Amino acid sequence: MTLHLLDKIGNWNPQLFREIKGRLNTGNMAIASALSLSAQLLLFMYFSAQIPVPPANGEYTYPIYHRFCLETADSSTRKCVRDALGNFAIDWSQWWLEIFIWLSILSVLALLVAGTYMLVSDLDKEERRGTLNFIRLSPQSAKTIFLGKILGVPILLYLAIILAVPLHLYAGLAAQIPLNEILCFYTAVAASCALFYSSAMLFGLTTSWLGGFQPWLASATAFVVFGISWLPLTRAAWDVLHFLSPLAMLRYQLFRLDKTDFDSLVENLDKLQWFYSPVGTNIASGIALSLLVCGTGTYWMWQGWQRRFPNPSATVLSKRQSYLLVICCQVIFLGFALQSDPPNDGNLICLLILNLVMFLALIAALTSDRQSLYDWARYRKQIVPSNQKLWRRYPLLDLIWSDKSPAVVAIALNFLSSVIILTPWALLEKFDANGFWGLILCLNLILIYAAIAQIFLFTKIRNPENRAAGTVGAAILLPPLILSLLSLTPEKAAIFWLSSTFGIWFSPSFAAVSGNTFLLSILSQWTVLVLLNFKLRSQLKLAGESASKALLKA
Repeated sequence: MTLHLLDKIGNWNPQLFREIKGRLNTGNMAIASALSLSAQLLLFMYFSAQIPVPPANGEYTYPIYHRFCLETADSSTRKCVRDALGNFAIDWSQWWLEIFIWLSILSVLALLVAGTYMLVSDLDKEERRGTLNFIRLSPQSAKTIFLGKILGVPILLYLAIILAVPLHLYAGLAAQIPLNEILCFYTAVAASCALFYSSAMLFGLTTSWLGGFQPWLASATAFVVFGISWLPLTRAAWDVLHFLSPLAMLRYQLFRLDKTDFDSLVENLDKLQWFYSPVGTNIASGIALSLLVCGTGTYWMWQGWQRRFPNPSATVLSKRQSYLLVICCQVIFLGFALQSDPPNDGNLICLLILNLVMFLALIAALTSDRQSLYDWARYRKQIVPSNQKLWRRYPLLDLIWSDKSPAVVAIALNFLSSVIILTPWALLEKFDANGFWGLILCLNLILIYAAIAQIFLFTKIRNPENRAAGTVGAAILLPPLILSLLSLTPEKAAIFWLSSTFGIWFSPSFAAVSGNTFLLSILSQWTVLVLLNFKLRSQLKLAGESASKALLKA
């Protein structure tokens, strides 16, 4: 029967069969099962030891309070009282609830962090051994390999989690959590795993230049996102990160049970809104929002994998896809920003940080490598199909739509589309005049980062990805660090802070800055941007010349 099942799996997905055959042996299954059952036993024994035990007769002189004692009718405190048998009356639903919560947290942590590490590490090993190129040459589609890796690489982790489901399900039912809400939590776990694992696959495919540091960086990022989802809700755009983790569904279950021991988890949940619609009190709206956020992210990660896996030299996304991606992300961000009573300046700061991260990822996804830019500069007219003559007549259209062209224009258009989407929200919030100048400053810095990355990737040097990432990171982090070390506060050197630091204009220190200072900062950024683009243009012009013409000029 087992061989028949494996034959069916091999016919449906050969990559999944390859992963299962290499991992699912008796020894590995025994180790995974032992670890899972041992962890459950230790958790159960720990909470069993937490149950209060009444002292011996004659020693009970002071009242005892414990979180597991049953609340009395005349008091809301957890004062321990004896039952007819002389034992403390225990609130077993509260006891099982804590087991349910901690088992949920540990299971989600293992799935997201350990699963991410396993997937990225597997791709790194395949890349170093050269077997990844062999898989590319096989008749399997990118979709088949994608599903085979996600379902097969963490197969032992799946086995360990499945063994924990009976205890988790029983603990939830014993804690008086309805079955449909537990199933909603499982659905959120599946959606979150799909997002994290898709991101891990794309990250492992596109960052082979990081070497053995890849899996550690990916798992650390997953751990940070998991940690953020554990923080209280802020009722700002930052709350989108909470719905990347299934712990968001855990908040709804705790909120319904109204347990005061977990107030930090359910804080502000009843006030949470999305496009002014309350979503914090109804678990159906919560699971729908979680599926929307995770589903959108998974779809675009899958699009990047499908585009990049067959052709490692292609950009992660096409320019057409990037325009749709930015619109989707900005709509989701805007939904969390539109709150009836938002915190002061919280939404603006969160939107700036989210957009900075998104545009840095977009620069990495759209920036072409040296060979693609060289082909575009040399053979642009031959690459453009004959039925699209407008691209020959207007090179700007080529910069907007061609995937091999420089990414600076596409990044600028994506930023402008973001401004258009967020403008109604800015008008509702009634930001001051500095907001207009700040948007121009942010746009200029994003374009400078894009131009720096494109120049480094087009330059004939070793490890251009490392140098591009390092230079852009230095351009973001070093200016405020240097200015702080030199004791040049925003009040003393406003122009330096405004022209070199992303999103600093929202600070109260710049409330009294004149329009002339903003104008000088913008002009200084434009000067740097023009010089960078002249450098890039001269490189493209030199690459576009034929070899014979270069010899004649020499």
